[in-house]
Amino acid sequence: MISPDWKALPSLTALRAFDATARHGGYAGAARALNVTHAAVAQQVRGLEAELGVALAVRDGRTVRLTEAGQRLAAALAEGFTAIAGGIEAARTEGATRPLRIVARPFLVDRVIMPNLAQFWKRHPGTEISILPRREIGGLAPGSFDLAIPSANAGTVPDLPGCTSRVIATVPAVAIAAPDLVAREGTDLTRLPWLWHEEDMHVKLELMAEAGLPVAELRQVRIGSPNLQAEAVRQGLGVALFNARIAQTEIDAGEVVALPLPKTLNVVYHAVLPNGPRHPLAEPFVGWLSALI
Repeated sequence: MISPDWKALPSLTALRAFDATARHGGYAGAARALNVTHAAVAQQVRGLEAELGVALAVRDGRTVRLTEAGQRLAAALAEGFTAIAGGIEAARTEGATRPLRIVARPFLVDRVIMPNLAQFWKRHPGTEISILPRREIGGLAPGSFDLAIPSANAGTVPDLPGCTSRVIATVPAVAIAAPDLVAREGTDLTRLPWLWHEEDMHVKLELMAEAGLPVAELRQVRIGSPNLQAEAVRQGLGVALFNARIAQTEIDAGEVVALPLPKTLNVVYHAVLPNGPRHPLAEPFVGWLSALI
């Protein structure tokens, strides 16, 4: 592909004015199409003629007649501008129809996004969404996602090169346990067994320390998967920290009870979006999700 010599090309404004003049048969029609004055169009065409050193259009009564050179240039511009418009429309359509790629913590995917996704689809029918459950956003390749929703303790800001992060929800955390476990062992959080899973243990340890718990003294019960944590709590295997809003359904149903923490603890959810052009549904999804968390 031969690269054009941009320095040798006339201004786009002048080319647009001439193209519109050719399409609409005169300066008046071109002025209406471009939302400028009749005189402005005429000035641009005359300037283009002076730059090229050839007459392109001559008055013929109230209209404008193209010269042979003008006809040739008009045909080339029509072909070029049509191709540009087609390419832009194709790119815009591709951006609007490609899947919205979301990265979020598995718990958020399982407990919030998937059970309520039909609501978002109802608002945005035909939307294709690709969801990658992932505990950490570090190492995500640029261009591999449209939106990431990490959670963290207060004051921690996710840092991913080439991205912008902002807080979308701040939610109290609560310790929950099965009623049977509390009945057997009481409500002292330092004496109850705590559920762990290796994949995000360090995150929970930081949150628990922030909540005033003596992490080093706690009894530990390891489970193989974080996806089993909620069920393990309901089965009475131990106590765990949960988003208070999400846990409220189980609390209201009597499946678990909330236990007070030594200090108030908030879990902060962020929206991490790549800099530059964004998927048109990224912001609507952030707004929808922030109301659910």
